[in-house]
Amino acid sequence: MVHNDYKEMIPAHALSALDAADERVLNEHLAECAECRRDLSEWERTAASLALSAKPMEPSPQLREKLLTQIRSEKSGIVRAEKSGTVRGEKSGSENPASNVIPLGRPSRNLWHSLGSLGSIAAIILFAALLVSVFMLWQQNRELRRENEFFQLINAPGSRVAELSGTSEATGASAKLAYDKTGRAYLIANGLPRAPEGKEYQLWYIVDNKPLPGKTFAPDHSGRGALNDQVPEAARGSATFAVTLEPAGGVRSPTGAIYLRGEL
Repeated sequence: MVHNDYKEMIPAHALSALDAADERVLNEHLAECAECRRDLSEWERTAASLALSAKPMEPSPQLREKLLTQIRSEKSGIVRAEKSGTVRGEKSGSENPASNVIPLGRPSRNLWHSLGSLGSIAAIILFAALLVSVFMLWQQNRELRRENEFFQLINAPGSRVAELSGTSEATGASAKLAYDKTGRAYLIANGLPRAPEGKEYQLWYIVDNKPLPGKTFAPDHSGRGALNDQVPEAARGSATFAVTLEPAGGVRSPTGAIYLRGEL
């Protein structure tokens, strides 16, 4: 199982929707992967936010009437059985020693089960809608966190901002790199092509034609990506910044094409 397979299981895990086998496998991976633990924490916070923001819903008048009719029908059947002294079709009176036993009501059936296959389809649709809602809210929360962290850096004393433009590899791409006087940095990129399996984008700090490696990141389906990093002291005054496509986890020297480039 590859890393992306585990990441795809995280939203369902946050909703307690994984089966026991998948949950066990994912928990073993979470014990070793800090990135997935952070993702799970974000998904769980988002699911909690969705639960708190959801509006209470009432059943439709038709469903309410159907349930009340069924309850009244079952109650009437129990009352008739008590009056006649009959338990599940047995004779009353002295011929039936169990005539004084009050019959237990039938176990209530699950509503989805009562509705048959239509109920199963409805349950799947509801779960899918919930998953989509959680995902959208998670995306929104993540974007807000990115913007807040970026603006905090911009407003920090002695901060600097470099703009990176797309090369011929990604003409519509762009990025901004903000960092403070301590070198704490945050990169926000847009319009990057989706990274192939086993590949990630890596940030580079180029000083006197010598590239210093930064961290790696993988953009989402919309081409947006973000990265926390530490600018080397040698690159804080003046440097060229570049983003290349490299093997996942990064390399010590650039090997891939440059997708974003900028100077400061």
